[in-house]
Amino acid sequence: MNQLGGKVSGTFKDPAIAYPASLIETDHRIGSPDAPVTLEVYEDFQCPICAEYSLSVEPILVSQYVTPGTLQIVHHDIAILGRGGADDESKLAATGATCAVNQGKYWDYAHWVYNNQDGENQGGFRRERLVAIAEAAGLDGTQFNTCLDDASAIQGVADISNKALGMGINSTPTMYIGGQQYVGLKSAQELGALIEAAAASAAPASSAAPSTAASPSTAP
Repeated sequence: MNQLGGKVSGTFKDPAIAYPASLIETDHRIGSPDAPVTLEVYEDFQCPICAEYSLSVEPILVSQYVTPGTLQIVHHDIAILGRGGADDESKLAATGATCAVNQGKYWDYAHWVYNNQDGENQGGFRRERLVAIAEAAGLDGTQFNTCLDDASAIQGVADISNKALGMGINSTPTMYIGGQQYVGLKSAQELGALIEAAAASAAPASSAAPSTAASPSTAP
């Protein structure tokens, strides 16, 4: 998608991604908690490669593995690309993700934010623009703006970011499948193969039934 990371002025770009409401949990998760495989994704909203994953790769995984019940995806929105301070754009965007959870709009928010990146630390996620993006995603802007100052939301971003750094995560996206770390962008086909292998390992040893997961695809 050649628009990722592109300059935006005037209007925002609609990501045109809508996940089935039946799959969405109450926080940063999508898929059944009973799914045999969990994909954990550590991302920074300013990261253009994270945007490519979330907008181009992840929807395929949701269709092929989350919908059938094979996979649960968990996002961890961290802030490691910002410049620090109260106007740190990574922190603001990640705090906004918690605010979006509070309004039941996390996935809409994440897709709209990623699809409207405007360079790293160049004002793309300055407060007023971030609020406008949130409103475009369907959030209540007044509630969202107030929530950006919520101490617990801000501390939550600090906690998960510090945890990630303590785990040795210094690049995004970083993913975990079955406890195995994978750094950088992988295609839907590559991740699909890893998901299917993890699902096979999680299956009871006595089961001889073939996997019901769809074959991975490279389709956009």
